[in-house]
Amino acid sequence: MNCANFGRYRWRVLALSMSLLNARGACGYDFPLSESAIRDAYFLGTRGPSQGSIFLGQYSHAVNQLKVGACTSAISLETPFAHVALHANKAVNYSAQDALKEFLGKPAVFRAHLEICYLAGAPENAIKITVQQNKKTIQRTSENRSAYFPPSDESTQVSNNGERIDLEFPADRIDLSELTIRIDARRPACQGGLRSGIFTLVVWQS
Repeated sequence: MNCANFGRYRWRVLALSMSLLNARGACGYDFPLSESAIRDAYFLGTRGPSQGSIFLGQYSHAVNQLKVGACTSAISLETPFAHVALHANKAVNYSAQDALKEFLGKPAVFRAHLEICYLAGAPENAIKITVQQNKKTIQRTSENRSAYFPPSDESTQVSNNGERIDLEFPADRIDLSELTIRIDARRPACQGGLRSGIFTLVVWQS
């Protein structure tokens, strides 16, 4: 990408609506999880490969405005409700009663999984992520990073296009008010150094 294109993206802020919840509305972020919410999550996760995938797919979204060539950024959220559904979807010989025993009244986390593609040969730890709610930054309890390499066949060598970032937050610090994720992906400047492309994603709105 040349300098003119970098300038076009510089400090570009955009609001990207990401509807994560289905017709049940707020149930996607129930916390603490009630008995009925755990049962609902269990049955959604065990509806079968097609129905379960459709439900879980609502929590994953491409970020088309942030990409390198055919490599597009993506973000997946794992609420406590979605975690129960994911667990039930993968577990073997697992019943609704098992889910209640495992999750009812137990602490939980809210997870955000990001695959950020923004620059071929991207430097490490160049992306800054801020999660905000009620005009306050939510402090994460865990952060894991690694270089992101887009999928390729064995005969093709590709460089990393960005970073894979996994974040965890205490579930009780998240509520149903507007939640945003701010991605500061630094790009090479025309005259040395790095410039920033800042993207603000509205994850859900109250």
